[in-house]
Amino acid sequence: MEKRMILIVASLIILSFFFGFIFSKISFTGRVVQEQELGKSYTWTKAICNSNNECFDVKIVCEDGNAVSIVPVSRVVQHSSDWEDPRDDSEKLCSMLNGSGES
Repeated sequence: MEKRMILIVASLIILSFFFGFIFSKISFTGRVVQEQELGKSYTWTKAICNSNNECFDVKIVCEDGNAVSIVPVSRVVQHSSDWEDPRDDSEKLCSMLNGSGES
């Protein structure tokens, strides 16, 4: 009885390694990000500030290098006079990833 139990456990361990190896070679969802064209559609945030450094964040949705949606996602915040947005300071809203420079 004890030998049979050891044999069953060892068989299950070997089968699990075998299936793990097989399924590591077959990828169901692992390449979804690689298959998308990164520059076609993406979303990012940017602070929009006035001359008094009163700022609010907006979410920018870009498709094919054009802004299709700009939505405020925060309230107005007063920053110190020397504050700068640490994110990309590009004036072009949707040229960040596609390099076209046209937005």
